[in-house]
Amino acid sequence: MAENLLKEPIRELDRILQLIPQKPPFVMVDSLLEYTDKTGTTGFTIPMDNILVEDAIFSEPGLIEHMAQSMSLWRGYEGFLSGLDKPKTGFIGAIKAVEILELPKAGTKLVTYVEILQEFMNVTSVGARTFDEEGKLLATSEMKTVTVD
Repeated sequence: MAENLLKEPIRELDRILQLIPQKPPFVMVDSLLEYTDKTGTTGFTIPMDNILVEDAIFSEPGLIEHMAQSMSLWRGYEGFLSGLDKPKTGFIGAIKAVEILELPKAGTKLVTYVEILQEFMNVTSVGARTFDEEGKLLATSEMKTVTVD
């Protein structure tokens, strides 16, 4: 089991915004709960006024973006640990697989586990699993993200 390199969860939005390149209103993560060298756990309580909420339901693009930003938050904390003063910009290069089992309502707290599957140069293959606060699996994905400077 990899060692959690995060002493305590980061739940302050100002601190989260220092670790990701995204800015409001397009922020889909609000906490970093765990971090190891190959995995991370993020959280996000979906606001009713979120840009990707439609009819009080978090949309498919919202869930996909949340999973991608969970990876971005992992990468941002990795950069912070290595002394970078600002997060690198990244984007989804390819979505290999995505399965959305259920769309959560606004107000739901998401918990997402990301795992680095493979890294080559600036391309990272990552798997993600998103659950609600009761532990019900909502979505899974495998995507390639590209990091640029």
